[in-house]
Amino acid sequence: MGLFNWFRRRKASSTLLEQERGERSAVSGAAGKKGHGSSSSAYERGMGHLKRGEYPQAIAEFAEAIGLDPEAPNAYVGRGLAYRSLGDEEAAVRDEEAARKLGGPEQSAWDRLVNRANRRWRGDLRDPAWRLSDPLSRNAVLLRHWSWQIFNGGLPQWVANGYGEWADDLARAAEEVGTNSAREMAAIVRDVARVLNKWPAAREAMFRIITTQAEATDQETEIFEALSRCEERYHQIESSFEADVEAWLERRAGSVR
Repeated sequence: MGLFNWFRRRKASSTLLEQERGERSAVSGAAGKKGHGSSSSAYERGMGHLKRGEYPQAIAEFAEAIGLDPEAPNAYVGRGLAYRSLGDEEAAVRDEEAARKLGGPEQSAWDRLVNRANRRWRGDLRDPAWRLSDPLSRNAVLLRHWSWQIFNGGLPQWVANGYGEWADDLARAAEEVGTNSAREMAAIVRDVARVLNKWPAAREAMFRIITTQAEATDQETEIFEALSRCEERYHQIESSFEADVEAWLERRAGSVR
């Protein structure tokens, strides 16, 4: 069926893009991004030693950074690279696993907020304590879900995975960013919410389209096309919006741990 074939082709290509982006992130995260908080100086010294091939000294500095901030994954990534350069594969793998458990390399306040929020709040967007005590990290997670779901599978996937439940919260999070692209993003999300209100079964319909090869009904096609139009609008502002979110969170978060 046409919609299914379109989605399958899109998914295959976006998966490759995701892998490429992940590989680039891991390399750049390990190659020179600064740490944060009180561990930043030790992390930077470790990176300096790593770049100069001074691996034992790099390991010592990264160990200090980890001691100061054991939840910062970048130091584990750097130490793992140093261990591997010395031929200690077991230690390298151990540090890489530690970094993965912490959410992977962090390159921005957005990454730090999301990683720490996922560990503290377990991704439970319904938790009222999260909304009340840590609204910034909750907004960061809502915005990250939107950007990554669309990158990986498109707006129909975002809907199929149930994120439409928080469309109003997402729109308000975008409005807080305060830029032109963010206001347009909020308007798009509110239009998506109207689509979901018009078709209460939209989540189930998109899930069926994504997971089966069955012929789409006329209503499913209509929902899919309405969501696709919203997604096309988002792609026009995607790059500027994500850059605006990064800059906004950097200003708001400071030395978030």
